[in-house]
Amino acid sequence: MTTGDAPDHKRRWIYITTGVLLVVFALIGLFTFTAIRETTQATTKAEQLHDKLVAAGLPAPEVNVIADALGDDGGSVCQDPSSPMIKAKYQASITNGAAGPGQRPVIGPRDTTEAVALTIATYCPDRLQDYLSHLDTLKLDDTTK
Repeated sequence: MTTGDAPDHKRRWIYITTGVLLVVFALIGLFTFTAIRETTQATTKAEQLHDKLVAAGLPAPEVNVIADALGDDGGSVCQDPSSPMIKAKYQASITNGAAGPGQRPVIGPRDTTEAVALTIATYCPDRLQDYLSHLDTLKLDDTTK
């Protein structure tokens, strides 16, 4: 077997360069695979939520909008629905829309809470009971909001 005419130090650089390129290509492939898998999972969950919203007679955003907003893990909706900060965000969204001293709580719409419940049921069903028990503390009705 012939080893060629290249000196040993040049062959060593070729081997090192080839090894580094193989590692870089393997890392690129791994990151690309992970990103594609997460996008597929996000789209699948978004399609499930879209179908549930439509079946419930609620307005449903496009699947790609849901996937972009909630990702594959539900985003901020599933971080901790029972935490005081998240509860405060829910309660702050059930107001008359004014800012500052004019802001007042209003009777909240059931449609919105139902949409959030469907979202939690789709993305993090283990947290649904906490959310539903929190809803018992709010005054909700069929409103125009």
